[in-house]
Amino acid sequence: MPSHWAHSGPEPNRGRTEIRTLCTAPITPEQACFAAAAQSAIILRQGLGQEPDLQYLLTSREPERWSAPQWSTAQRAYWGVESGLHQRLDVSAAEDRSRVRHRNAAWILGMFRRIAVSLFMHWRGQDPKRAQATLPDFHEEMGLENQRRAFAAVNARKSRAFDSS
Repeated sequence: MPSHWAHSGPEPNRGRTEIRTLCTAPITPEQACFAAAAQSAIILRQGLGQEPDLQYLLTSREPERWSAPQWSTAQRAYWGVESGLHQRLDVSAAEDRSRVRHRNAAWILGMFRRIAVSLFMHWRGQDPKRAQATLPDFHEEMGLENQRRAFAAVNARKSRAFDSS
């Protein structure tokens, strides 16, 4: 089976310089022991002055539909998503510290956290002044808004009560 290679020269990655080499090869589901596997890949990352790092990958896309350079680009894009969403869920929403263990409860809380991140991204995009806003900033702003609404509701009831006497 022919292999396909992609290579990138020295480039910055998280403050370090590294060289990345990706080798792909067609594979059968039986060889991979993974249903629908059509292609495998190995990524070798070598940072200058560091131990080499190997990463093994599988995909259901055939080699004709996904070349080594395309795979390399997709793998980098994955880490952009992983870094952005995971950072917001883990650091800002404290998802990894959650002690909820019931499957349905964890799933529902995860959905609410992701909805909150989506609402935050929409909220942040509505005003250029919010470009550097964080998820905790969004939570604080929404908390203040709810406090304003609660005070308005309480004050409206008090004024109605005084008007009727």
